[in-house]
Order: sequence, then structure tokens, then C-alpha cells
Amino acid sequence: MRSYKLTLVINGLSATFRIENHARMVTIGVAAYWDLTATKLCESIDWGPLSPGETKTVTIYVKNTGHSPITGSFTLMNWNPPEAADFLPLEWDFGDQPLLPRRIRPTHFMLRVSPDIRNITNFFFIIQVIGTQV
Repeated sequence: MRSYKLTLVINGLSATFRIENHARMVTIGVAAYWDLTATKLCESIDWGPLSPGETKTVTIYVKNTGHSPITGSFTLMNWNPPEAADFLPLEWDFGDQPLLPRRIRPTHFMLRVSPDIRNITNFFFIIQVIGTQV
């Protein structure tokens, strides 16, 4: 886990925090990779340095490892600290079209940092990516 220095300026006052951030990737019915050739398994995401109001986008490649078309979804679990979930919404663009067996789809996760985030100096959560047969 990397550590980054972040300086927040709020109402003209500044405070410096060390931000440690990390998300572990868990998959069900699919696999997640860092590359289109599916050789580098994605097991975690390091979001890098983050600032209030910023959106960070990470691209992963989701592969249907089953024998039927699937739709994709994800859930977030085990937030640490729990209140970080209120300030760090995560979205993705997997799409509505089914992913065929053995196919790979580039997918972007977008982590938004609320401009109202306060007193969170590090965070961790689990992203569970789920492939559901259609």
C-alpha cells in the first residue's frame, strides 16, 4: 500500500494529511485483469494521490470465464473507516450488453472524492465484481 501526502485547503486554512488508499478486487464468475491480453491479474487497485473534488479513473479488463453470456455488477464491502463510503462513491461503465463467454471488456472504475470529505486520512474497501448469467 502506497502512502501519499495530501494538503487540504479549507476556508483559507491548510492541513496536511497522509493518505493511504487501497481497494482489493474480488471476482465471481468473471476475472479482472490489467491488460487486454488477460495476463496480468488485477487483485487490487492503488488509487494514487487523491484530492477533495477529484475523480480518479482506473481501467481494468473484465473477462467472462464461464460458458454463458453474463451481465456485470459490483458491490463494495468492508469499508475502513466505514464513514469513507459516504465521501467516496464508485461507479463503472461495464454497460448493459451481455459479455459473451471467454470475451474481455475494458471497463473503467471512477472513484469520486467528495469536496466535503473531512478527517479521513486513509481508506480501504473491497470491490466485488460479479458476473451473472443471462
